[in-house]
Amino acid sequence: MKKALMVFGGTFLVLMVLGVIGFTIVAIKGSALDKESKQYADSAIPAIISGWDINELQQRASPEFKAVMKDGDWEKLYAMFRRLGKLKAYNGCRGSSNMSLTSAQGKVVSAAYSGSADFETGPAEIRLSLIKHGGRWQILGFRINSRLFLDQQ
Repeated sequence: MKKALMVFGGTFLVLMVLGVIGFTIVAIKGSALDKESKQYADSAIPAIISGWDINELQQRASPEFKAVMKDGDWEKLYAMFRRLGKLKAYNGCRGSSNMSLTSAQGKVVSAAYSGSADFETGPAEIRLSLIKHGGRWQILGFRINSRLFLDQQ
């Protein structure tokens, strides 16, 4: 009985040490992913909204984002966004990255950010979701919320 308890205790101790090591690695990696995804978001958002150039969003779009966009959707989306007018100020964004492991997709690294900007017609909130493919961040979703869009419907 004593030997069984020692084996069980030793196994438990090894699992605890591995758990602490694993948690530490995930915390360090997660912090680095947060920093890198925020840098990407803070450079992508102003590029996309400053000149309302469709190519700025298309070249950053993930395959998943492109798959849901139909032929005329890009133009319709940007026609709506252009009603905001010229960008006056980009105020930065907040958010974080996530790591998940699924049986269907394997390891998935994603991030979600919310930023704000002031345009000629007033303030707007920009929501950006990101996904990391092969070491490269790409846009999974892009949305702008503005009072202007509600007032003109």
